[in-house]
Amino acid sequence: MRMAYAGMIAILALAGPAAARGQSGVLIGFLDSPAQSESAQTFEELKEPTYQTLWVAPDKAGKLAIVAAIPELIVPRKDGFWHVGVKQVCEFSKNPMDRDGGNESVTQTVWKARIADAGTVSAKETCKPHDPGDYAPPFGRSEADQNKISQCGFELTEIEYASPAILSIRNYSGQSEDCEPRGGRYAVDFSVVGYDSEEQLTVENLLGPEAHQAYIKALPEQGQGDAGDDCGEPSQSDSGWRVGWLGGRWGFYAHQNLGYFGCMVDAPVKFRLPASITGDVAAQPDWKQLKARIPDMEYAFLSPAKDLLVVVTKAEVRFCEAAEGAPGKVLLSLPLKPIVMLQWSTGTHVEAWSKQLAALAAHPLPQPQVRLVAAKN
Repeated sequence: MRMAYAGMIAILALAGPAAARGQSGVLIGFLDSPAQSESAQTFEELKEPTYQTLWVAPDKAGKLAIVAAIPELIVPRKDGFWHVGVKQVCEFSKNPMDRDGGNESVTQTVWKARIADAGTVSAKETCKPHDPGDYAPPFGRSEADQNKISQCGFELTEIEYASPAILSIRNYSGQSEDCEPRGGRYAVDFSVVGYDSEEQLTVENLLGPEAHQAYIKALPEQGQGDAGDDCGEPSQSDSGWRVGWLGGRWGFYAHQNLGYFGCMVDAPVKFRLPASITGDVAAQPDWKQLKARIPDMEYAFLSPAKDLLVVVTKAEVRFCEAAEGAPGKVLLSLPLKPIVMLQWSTGTHVEAWSKQLAALAAHPLPQPQVRLVAAKN
């Protein structure tokens, strides 16, 4: 689910009254622009998603402000800050037994790296520049077009949730009408990965057998297609899942793609994600009290120190003073964009993060690179 807006810790102090107040700071990652476009008919229409991270904390005068804005997704981890994102690559492939000129496909891939390093994505062979006349659709070719290159297949990828432990990823794969005249040949898959491997994390391996049983219990008897029809039984495998907002906190959903034409399962799982996974140790706000005071509230986050409340409404993100979990004076407002990450900092770490994140914002970070890998025989 998309919620609405959008290294290395050193103890460095900033001048001003902020430290005396001990106000919390919050690091928020936004989806700045989504992956485009699921209805693409040409590769020129495909765009990778972009992200932005804002560090909202007391400035030198003690006023809550955007202290740092970084045009990437910045995640605080035990070994320092990391940056993560999505890189789009055009990849060429050719079967030596075929008479055609090969095929180009576009893939968007998640990368992640320590803040001082460039992320990498892998490709067997990248596309080369060609004249427009070198391309032709794969079907109904004339003799003159037999050895031309086709452009078929694309995968759009978005990071929908990030924490210090995991990334929840959405992948949309599809074809243009030239490559699939029947239409409906798209698939939406979700996966959860860690930072040290590209391997998908299963629910049981990450969260244990109790979570696995909750996952199985949440599955319906049948998946649903685009028309609302029953379209297939879900699997007992728990590798398909996603993290989203559920019951007033971050939770997870069993998600399985069961075929084309939107056939899928997407079911909330009754299992609380531990703080070791979400990085969130804050108390849950009093939803009834908040809703009474802010009728258009969608979601809210209360800092661990209970001094700052982030309220997401239908139109904006508000940063409010908090007293006993209740919203007070609005200190800052931002336009509405999807939130993919929210991590709190308190105490002396607020000053340290302000110094370090401002320094990161002042200089471009290393850009992701494409690494060529040998094709397996």
